[in-house]
Amino acid sequence: MSTWNVITITDAPDLTERKMQKALDRAGVELSDLTLDQDAEGWKVSGHSKYEAEGIYSLAEDITRRHPGARAEVFQEWDTRDADEPGQSLDVYTGGEYQAARARVSGLVPTDLAESIAAVRAALDVNGDLAAAALWLVNGLDGTR
Repeated sequence: MSTWNVITITDAPDLTERKMQKALDRAGVELSDLTLDQDAEGWKVSGHSKYEAEGIYSLAEDITRRHPGARAEVFQEWDTRDADEPGQSLDVYTGGEYQAARARVSGLVPTDLAESIAAVRAALDVNGDLAAAALWLVNGLDGTR
């Protein structure tokens, strides 16, 4: 399955092009047509991968571990030429750790959507905090958590 991949790194003011190149080498990032761009908000690494994109998650972990306060978002998109159905995923890393609660998949819904819905249902049955469960679900759907 081929994918389009974009790694966006923000809140890493000390990250230079030289440091980015070293991080790409350490992580073993292998993308076709790899581009590295910097703007006012941070860095973007993008490119295609014919199969699984090598090293992109290692890059996100490495950068956020070496640059405290940094955030890395790993976006992948695929279409029906290479998969049963089109889809997207967005994975977030801070402090060198994967942030599962901020991840999203196909249609960019939270990866914990089933658990979030179950928590709202449980709260509706008076088995939990409805406001907290609903807020968690809504924040996950609009990408603010």
